[in-house]
Amino acid sequence: MPKFALIYQYEPAVTGPAGGEVSDWVTYDKEVRDAGVFVYEAGFHEASTARTVSVRDGATVVDDGVAASSGAIVAGLYIVDVADINAATSWAQKIPTARYGSVDVRPVVEYGD
Repeated sequence: MPKFALIYQYEPAVTGPAGGEVSDWVTYDKEVRDAGVFVYEAGFHEASTARTVSVRDGATVVDDGVAASSGAIVAGLYIVDVADINAATSWAQKIPTARYGSVDVRPVVEYGD
């Protein structure tokens, strides 16, 4: 089966996690694992703890924080192994962040060994 990344983000200046959301995440995580589609998941620390690295014309620039073209920040991701993008979309709509942010559903490229 193909793998899909469910990349969740939101705009902290506009909205954010609600009280009690931790239990929603625990429920979601259990459901994904019990369904046998779980591959990997990770949440990220605050954007202020990140670094953005770019290389232009051989020069490396390192900036503190994330480079965001909009106000949205990526908060984390799940990798699921499901039949198709429709199944991945069904899992994406259950991610708690989808209620106040958004979730990108992206096919994962798998390179051979």
